[in-house]
Amino acid sequence: MAHQSWYRTYRPQSFDDVVGQTHIERTLRNAVEEDSVAHAYLFTGPRGTGKTSTARILAKALNCEQGPTGTPDDSCEDCAAIAAGTHPDVHELDAASRTGVDAVREEIIGRVNYAPTRGHWKVYIIDEVHMLSNAAFNALLKTLEEPPSHTVFILCTTHPHKVPETIHSRCQRFDFHRLSVEEIVSRLRFIADAEKVEVADAALSLIGKHALGGMRDAITTLEQLASFSGGKISLEDVEGLLGEVDAEVLFEAADLICDRDVAGAFRFVAELSERGVDMTEFVKGFVRHARDLFVVAAVPEAGEVVDVTAGDRTRLEQQARSFGMERLVRLLDVLDRLSSELRYASDQRLALEVALTRMARPETDLTLESLAERIAALESGAAVAPPSRPSVSAAPVSVSAASAPAAKPSTPAPAPSVPSETRPAPAAAPERQAEPEPEPVVPGGPLEVAAVKRAWPAIQSAFKKLRPSRSHLFDSSEIEVVGDSLVVEFAKDQRFALELASDPETVQLLRRSISSVLGVTPPVEFRLGRSGGSTAPAAAPASTPAPPAAVVSDAIEAPVATPLAAEDPAALERMLIDELGAEVVSEIPNDATEQNPEEPS
Repeated sequence: MAHQSWYRTYRPQSFDDVVGQTHIERTLRNAVEEDSVAHAYLFTGPRGTGKTSTARILAKALNCEQGPTGTPDDSCEDCAAIAAGTHPDVHELDAASRTGVDAVREEIIGRVNYAPTRGHWKVYIIDEVHMLSNAAFNALLKTLEEPPSHTVFILCTTHPHKVPETIHSRCQRFDFHRLSVEEIVSRLRFIADAEKVEVADAALSLIGKHALGGMRDAITTLEQLASFSGGKISLEDVEGLLGEVDAEVLFEAADLICDRDVAGAFRFVAELSERGVDMTEFVKGFVRHARDLFVVAAVPEAGEVVDVTAGDRTRLEQQARSFGMERLVRLLDVLDRLSSELRYASDQRLALEVALTRMARPETDLTLESLAERIAALESGAAVAPPSRPSVSAAPVSVSAASAPAAKPSTPAPAPSVPSETRPAPAAAPERQAEPEPEPVVPGGPLEVAAVKRAWPAIQSAFKKLRPSRSHLFDSSEIEVVGDSLVVEFAKDQRFALELASDPETVQLLRRSISSVLGVTPPVEFRLGRSGGSTAPAAAPASTPAPPAAVVSDAIEAPVATPLAAEDPAALERMLIDELGAEVVSEIPNDATEQNPEEPS
């Protein structure tokens, strides 16, 4: 007897033999047993999922000598004739080769009105029905709408969107699903045992993945491998013939990336190259593996949407937890770019090595995605806790600090050559000596530039704890107090830093840092630095607090004024501490002071 292909030998012969289409098998079986068979069915789905086989089983159920029955015996003459394709009342048409209207008229319209000659029903099975021409569909339409009572039409197609809506509306549609890897492996194991072929479960799993849900493709591949290996199929045989990569290899690659083992990744690629693995096929398999990891990480409770074996699903869940969502998203992005690059890469091995390095060590990649991953890692590792309020927050804030600039409204610009104008600044010192200990600054109170400048390092430290990724943003900035607002000034070449600082989230965190240190939450403004030597602050009216430049210049002038040093040395010391943030390092004896008279200005 001539050899018959395995996919024909092991074609399903009853509803119980149909794999993975329970929803269709149950519906058709009940329809036959309850005598509620529709006059037209539309079977759709990918190739190799059982559309034509199910159509023949339905024809058997309708014309079995014991029926109509939902369980044809498959032993009577009618069932045998239908299985062999010789039954006079079951007509199979290949629409791909007979697309014209003449074929429809000759094969269907001209014969449909005749009664069955042998069975109970006349069954027309039209395979690849979407290939019919528009004229053929139009000719079939009337017959399909009002067929004889003894006729059933079964239309099969892999492209239902190409079938006219007028045909759709006259049929009951059944969608055949792709088979899972486990379902394919189970059927392949049954066939391998029947054919006495030795094959490992890992090899069957790889065949099932390669079939992409099609049973016929899987059975054909198994038969080919059995011939190739002489009845003993190994995992290496499957990898060599199909170019597929074993799941263990994919798990190993993912583990190396998760552990950031770049050296191991290079050794891994070298092993792939030595074994002759196609880099393109490996990347395709790894893309599917990364997708499975992403799905498991995103929807842990929906593991059934991942088409793998139960053992692999457990390993996927463990590996997904090790990666985390952020890394998996970046992993998929790098793999997507790698898939495109491999088509034109002069050295595919090098392209794969570079991609694995970028996935394992994101700091080697300067893309926005890699920077975002590094920032996320820094932020997740930083403890966000409100900093303790340092003692500088209790710095006195008094109106007398502004008395020096306020005493010079009539002077257009300060000049050292006019000594009379520098007198008002030290004159305010005795008033400050007589004042009681000032209260801490409350929200909404005025800001004093000297106090803010002293507190600025503590503010920066608090900000760094809240936003580690931008910890050095304000390191080279200058601060001023204008009215009730804090102005942060960047150098002219720091426009990018200015843009980062202007981010609403950054502004909010900076204000929180100021509040934690000073107890106030002032408005914050940012600007680029001005050209040096600007005299704009000197022209400010007396009612407006002077900018920091004026305050600092006055404070520098104050210590060198002879009357203040002679009248009240303690006031001079307090002013240096308050205005310039000075610290007392050591005390000089009075006799030493007397031996060093004040120097002329």
